[in-house]
Amino acid sequence: MQLLGNRRFITKVVIVVVLASLGIFVLLPTFYLVSFTLTRWPEVYADVFANPLIGDANWQQILRYLTFSLRLSLIAVILDFLFGIPLAYFLARKQFFGKSLLEDIITLSLVIPTSGFGVATLLTWTGVSGLGALIGRGIVEASFVIPLINVPLLMLLVHVALTFPYIVRTLQGKLEDLEPAFEEASRTLGASAFTTFRKVIFPLSLPALFSGGVLAFARSLGETGATMVVAGIHTTAPMAIVRWVSEFKLATASFLGFLLIITATIAILLVDFLLRRDGGFKTLGFSMTPRIGDTILKLEKAFSGKVRWLKDFVSLAVVAVVVILPIIIVLISVGAYWSVDPDTGKIQGSVLYQLFGPSNYFATLMKATLASIFVAVIATYIAACIAIPSVYLIKRYRNGRILRYLLRIPLIVPSSALGLSVLLLWGPSGLNLGTPGIWLIILTHIVFSVPVVMEPTIAAYEGLNLLRYEGVARTLGATPYDAIETVSLPMLKRGILAGVILSFTRSLGETGATFLVMGSDVTVPPLVVNMVESLAFSAALFASAFLIALSLVLLLLFRIVARR
Repeated sequence: MQLLGNRRFITKVVIVVVLASLGIFVLLPTFYLVSFTLTRWPEVYADVFANPLIGDANWQQILRYLTFSLRLSLIAVILDFLFGIPLAYFLARKQFFGKSLLEDIITLSLVIPTSGFGVATLLTWTGVSGLGALIGRGIVEASFVIPLINVPLLMLLVHVALTFPYIVRTLQGKLEDLEPAFEEASRTLGASAFTTFRKVIFPLSLPALFSGGVLAFARSLGETGATMVVAGIHTTAPMAIVRWVSEFKLATASFLGFLLIITATIAILLVDFLLRRDGGFKTLGFSMTPRIGDTILKLEKAFSGKVRWLKDFVSLAVVAVVVILPIIIVLISVGAYWSVDPDTGKIQGSVLYQLFGPSNYFATLMKATLASIFVAVIATYIAACIAIPSVYLIKRYRNGRILRYLLRIPLIVPSSALGLSVLLLWGPSGLNLGTPGIWLIILTHIVFSVPVVMEPTIAAYEGLNLLRYEGVARTLGATPYDAIETVSLPMLKRGILAGVILSFTRSLGETGATFLVMGSDVTVPPLVVNMVESLAFSAALFASAFLIALSLVLLLLFRIVARR
């Protein structure tokens, strides 16, 4: 009896420690910016809406930046759907040589440092050594804005490239779980491929589409690193937060960050409500009039055979243009810029001169690399220590679903808003437990690293009947903790390793949040942005190629772990 009481006491202590860790290191930093804005509302209101010098000019800027960011994110998500849905269906239903490589390429934009990808995109479309080599000048101007939608082309390209994997991978997983019998039954009744997709597959896949769409929207809304590289004269909401913090306009920056957090949270609340509401998703096409319905059926039947191959080709072409091509060009261009700038013919613009010349960017890059690796290792280790026991709380206790929902929010909170929240919480303006520097970067990265480690581990848990195996171990005399250590954790190893690798790569490539909390301890992604802003483009090119190569190695490691 005493032994049983001790076990229950230890269990309660573990639960309290895990919940306290989640509250202190993950949830409190995520939502602190909201409480900061509300508790200091008179100060925020005076600075944003009633500034004695400029009136409501800050509010007008917030509206302009937020509206622009929302428009950019919505258009990016629409494009993600247009070519991501056919690509997901193609990957889920086709078996072909190189499929694993294509899946890796799609995943690459999830792990690649965004500032490096921004340099790759900028060089590809505006540089003479990119696609411009074909015509002797850049394909487009860096500031080119797409008519009608009023969105810069380069911004839209990087946002699509960095968000479409959320649609593709989420929908692909759902389609692979669907029984092929649904499609076979539809086709035996004479339905065309398009009709089968519209009336059978699409309605069944709506929950996955909405989930992937929210993740893509939130990712685009919070994207900072690549956007800063290609932005030119345009400013998004996350960029404005970084700029205002550097100008010590904390009240205005906190209000904009507050709006971003509320927007992202409302989006995930709405989707969660629709996913759980009976009948929340209505199938499309059943309320049409007979004449319109017959016309659509005829069109779908006519196009099923003629353009079925076209949708696959277009989807693959988009991946090639927005992801593969920039990466290839940036890797090749390092050689072109190695000893001389091909645009001007001067050695001052070469990679060698900027790395080892008076600027000595190579030493700065190596120092930043060590800082990046140190931050990624420590943040990932602490995150794993918190995330793994959290998985057991989520899966084995009645209210675990609420905890999992709360821990998804840090994944969608814009990174610049998260960085500002951490700065205000732990920094001199808050608890004053740290100043901008390496440890504040680690605290920031822990916030999003915990759910990144947790989600793959939960996915692995749900695919196993761990309670049965632990029960067998218990009947053989093992204690509950021995059963977890010797049975459960080894079986969860694949999910844990996948989460650790994803967390490490996410930390290695984080830009927006790091900008706000790094102080003098610069990591590689912000360094790339600083190089571009300092017109040290060749050094930025080399650093970007370095980051991309490192991401490719980590992605290969992830693939090896997944196969094992």
